Amino acid sequence: MTNVVVFGAGGRAGRAVLAEAERRGIDATPVVRDPARHPDVAGAVPGDATSAADVERVARGHDAAIVAVYAAELDTAAYGPAMRALLEGLERAAVPRLLLVGVATTLPGEHGVPVFEEPEFPADWRPFSRARADELDVLERYAGPVDWVLLTPPMELVEKPGDTRYEIRNFGGPLTYAALACALLDEAAEGRHHRRQIGVSGT
Repeated sequence: MTNVVVFGAGGRAGRAVLAEAERRGIDATPVVRDPARHPDVAGAVPGDATSAADVERVARGHDAAIVAVYAAELDTAAYGPAMRALLEGLERAAVPRLLLVGVATTLPGEHGVPVFEEPEFPADWRPFSRARADELDVLERYAGPVDWVLLTPPMELVEKPGDTRYEIRNFGGPLTYAALACALLDEAAEGRHHRRQIGVSGT
């Protein structure tokens, strides 16, 4: 793997991916909706991960796409269609690998169902988690050529520069953004998991 395109490059996870890619000598194209809002992200290009046309335009020629977009303002009914648009754009661009950052509430909890479906889960938080579960459903039903992995950190993500330790398991210790970036880029390079959601936690 020699290059990646990073959607959501203006956020903390996206910036951590860019920094780790630079450290590894990997070319990374940062994509944000409005580069003017992120003047400190060098080389940022405009693009919307929910638009198949935008995804095709900015992703073409890359070995993998990393999506670290947090879009809480998106209508909950739009998450499934947005994921289909992302996959369509990557197909058109012939990008073979997709790594996404998930949310911990879609992982199975102690009763074997996603955390957001547990009886004690706050009702106000359910719509967003259910929308993210819709994304996962689209991915799991997808039979096209893009090989995807949804890497899901714990609910506690922390800033701790230099701490890149992580392990693949659900609901472990707090994870640093630097470690999440390493997990994403390791998976992009090594391809250890395929078409599934996996938990990533601190050690």
